[in-house]
Amino acid sequence: MRRPLYGPVLALALLLACPSPAAAGPPLPQRPPPSKAELDLQQQAERLVAEGRIADARDVHLTLWRLTGSASDAFNVGMLSFRLREFATAAEFLTIYFDRVGTPDAPKIQVPPGHRDKYEAARANFAEARRHIGALEVRVSDPGADVLVDGRQVGVSPLEHPVFVAPGQHQVAAQLGGAKVGDVVAVEAGGERTVRLMFVPAQPAAPPLRPVASGGRGLPPAAPPRSQPGPALRWWTTGALAASSAALGVLGGVSVVRANDAADDRTRALHHVRWENAHGCPGASACGEFTAADGRATTWTAISVGAFIGAGLAAAGAGAAAYLLAPDAPVRVGSAPGAMVSVSW
Repeated sequence: MRRPLYGPVLALALLLACPSPAAAGPPLPQRPPPSKAELDLQQQAERLVAEGRIADARDVHLTLWRLTGSASDAFNVGMLSFRLREFATAAEFLTIYFDRVGTPDAPKIQVPPGHRDKYEAARANFAEARRHIGALEVRVSDPGADVLVDGRQVGVSPLEHPVFVAPGQHQVAAQLGGAKVGDVVAVEAGGERTVRLMFVPAQPAAPPLRPVASGGRGLPPAAPPRSQPGPALRWWTTGALAASSAALGVLGGVSVVRANDAADDRTRALHHVRWENAHGCPGASACGEFTAADGRATTWTAISVGAFIGAGLAAAGAGAAAYLLAPDAPVRVGSAPGAMVSVSW
């Protein structure tokens, strides 16, 4: 008796229609079973939501998120924050949820049935939250820097997600080691702003000059700077010498006049002495007049010579004091464009 062939043919068709496990790709990650502590927190959060204590339930889910970092806990924190109208926190955790879970058509993890409705509700709440807040895309030149917004640390560079903030001005900073850079930026509701922070590399310090060893090569030690005299000392010294020169010049002039008068008296006395000798009646009075006039002429001549020499020396001293006590200053000579001679003392 012959067997019918439709049974093996149908089995072969079903086998070809079903994809093999290798063709379906690797299995998606799945959240590990919750521990007893996590189950207790989940039940506590559900009870708080049933009692209408949304803020307390959100805080419990925030504790769960810090323990597990799962997409479902980020979803719960974001959705409850939206109900509390804390739109910045809602947008932050819903962004984390979207990043962890993927999309309904291309999930990144295993999702339960009915996930599409849950995903679409999160999308709607995220869009509504974004209407009330702004977003800051912070980009830092160096990785590993602490990023702060209004003094609150929001992560370490490079940041994976934007920072959601209330509309208005905000202080954005990055700190790495002892260096810190920052900027003040403004963002509108529903808007987005990119903030770029760049650390300026420190300039290398110049190496210190090595001391010159005996018999070795090197730069000579720099001479200590010359101490500059005060303006009072400079002007007093120059003025005193100039005044002395003028006074001695006047004394020399007066002495010349007196010496000339004494010379005239001496000449008259000499004529008187010669006349008396010629007439044979020499007298002591004429000789005394001649001697006195000659002494006066000699004295005033010596005084005038000394006064003029002193005046010249004082004038030279005044010039030297003005030169030596003057502060170091360049003297520029020349008027042609691009040409200048600089002399300093």
